Amino acid sequence: MLFDILNLDAPMSEKIMYLTVMVMVLTFTFSIHEFMHAWVAEKMGDDTPRRQGRITLNPMAHIDPLGTVMLLLAGFGWAKPVQYNPNNLKRFKRWTCERYISLAGVTANFVIGFIATLIVPLTRYWCIKTIDDGRTIQMIASLVEMFFYFLREYNFLFLAFNLLPIPPLDGYRFVSTFIPFKWRNTFDTLAQYSYFVFFALILLGRFGNQSLLSDLINLVAKPFRYGPDQLGKMIYEALNVPRRLRL
Repeated sequence: MLFDILNLDAPMSEKIMYLTVMVMVLTFTFSIHEFMHAWVAEKMGDDTPRRQGRITLNPMAHIDPLGTVMLLLAGFGWAKPVQYNPNNLKRFKRWTCERYISLAGVTANFVIGFIATLIVPLTRYWCIKTIDDGRTIQMIASLVEMFFYFLREYNFLFLAFNLLPIPPLDGYRFVSTFIPFKWRNTFDTLAQYSYFVFFALILLGRFGNQSLLSDLINLVAKPFRYGPDQLGKMIYEALNVPRRLRL
């Protein structure tokens, strides 16, 4: 992602603007995702996330150094997983509690992506209306539009990425609750090699003709985006503004 921005045919000031907005969006996306994991874990009966300082929207509590580097260099990354003690989950049956925890983050990303999808047409309308109001006002409007556009895109992509049934992602955590207990150790042993799977998929995408990981993410994201996109389209038509992003 970092290299893609730096290679843009645009002034350096515009590249810095792109990068700043993306960093803001991504840190918020990661933070709300992990915050919801931690918050739901506490509601299920475990105070481990609170004791570790994870029930916060402060991105510094959730950033994983390696995941952040991979995000900037390869376009795919991760935050620090929220830890919880399964033995403390007393609100419902243990597996039910773990399913709620595993789906909490992606649910938050869906809600944020849904709201951002509805806001983007409004910011685009405002952006168009401020064309004659001076360069400063137009730049602010463009930045707001860009923020919500990337907020929509990255929340749906992060949702889809986390739903992949590959350890240690939420999709695997959810699916693993249905695995018979006697097989759990085998699957947990295989899970330690998951990072090699990610690196292989990322390298294939960077140096190959087609990215299997990107294709999988877009395929998973498609049904989640359909409803919000249809409502967003109705707002575009009601406001009579073009759907093409104005940057």
